[in-house]
Amino acid sequence: MKIAITGGGSAGHVVPALSVAAQLSSQGVDELVFFGRYGSIEHEYAENARIPFCSVPSAGLKRYGSWSNLTMPFTVLRGIGAAWRAMRRERPDAVFAKGGYVTVPVGVAAWLCRVPVVIHESDHSLGLANRILARLAARVCLSEPARSKVPRWLARKVVVTGLPLRHDLAEGRPDRLRTQLGIPAGAEVLLIFCGSSGSARINDAVRSQLDKLRGRFAVVHVCGKGNLDPSLDGTAGYWQVEYLHQEMTDALWLADLVVGRAGATTLAELEALGKRAVLIPLPASVSRGDQLVNADAYARRHEGRSQVVQDDDQLTGGAVLAEACLHLAEVSAGSGRPDPAAIQRAAGRIARETLEVARRAR
Repeated sequence: MKIAITGGGSAGHVVPALSVAAQLSSQGVDELVFFGRYGSIEHEYAENARIPFCSVPSAGLKRYGSWSNLTMPFTVLRGIGAAWRAMRRERPDAVFAKGGYVTVPVGVAAWLCRVPVVIHESDHSLGLANRILARLAARVCLSEPARSKVPRWLARKVVVTGLPLRHDLAEGRPDRLRTQLGIPAGAEVLLIFCGSSGSARINDAVRSQLDKLRGRFAVVHVCGKGNLDPSLDGTAGYWQVEYLHQEMTDALWLADLVVGRAGATTLAELEALGKRAVLIPLPASVSRGDQLVNADAYARRHEGRSQVVQDDDQLTGGAVLAEACLHLAEVSAGSGRPDPAAIQRAAGRIARETLEVARRAR
């Protein structure tokens, strides 16, 4: 049996997709193929996972004024054509789509080729891509039960599976990364990561308060591709990297405190490991506002062990961010040791759902 995987635009889409891919392989799938954009984060991750890759042009709708919105429909149409040709060539038995705008042309092409599609939504409500694909999908997997009544046509497809986490989350070896970076034994570690492309505003805020933060923490700053500051190379107590791949699990285990966005996948990983966290959700001006909802719900659920800092003018200069970090440093640490079976449960359930629709279509 052969299953196609698609999802991209951010690690929050790609990492769970690869967790499902790993479960599909363990459940007897002979071949996997990944559909995504050439040169993208999904391309890089698929190559690292040694999954064959099919390039599909795609573009998303910008939630702010952008000329690219005018050309977006034509790019999507080209993507549907490319995905249709690849679908005819690869002949998968089913497609699993984890979200992100690249999934739209792939899902439409699969539907045109009569290949069943299974989608998964991490957040409290369906994102734009999943809202489009939900009508074409054979199964709609949700991380949690819907908060409001769903239409009858959708309710027939819905399965609550939970959110798939990175498959190796229970296998972190923090001392390995501590040794690799040269972080002194016993030093408290502040891990900062804000998406695969990073955030200029957050990077500036961190670097503006670097002296204060280094006074308390060993600062590991995952700043995004192209965002390294050469003038800070060799700064005592500060380690900057563009991105972490296989090392990310070790970094999460090593961290005593995390500064990050409020994507559903990030929050689920922090919760599984019991990490204290300063959350900086994407603002509604550049997103559909799902991270604002996620951050508020998480902060209420973990009152005293997490704090929300808005990505607006209050972040300028970094004083509010530094204050939040120093405040949470005084809060007792958790003892998160995730159960490997619990880590793999959601991805395993989604893999089984995908295999079931594939077998029915045969």
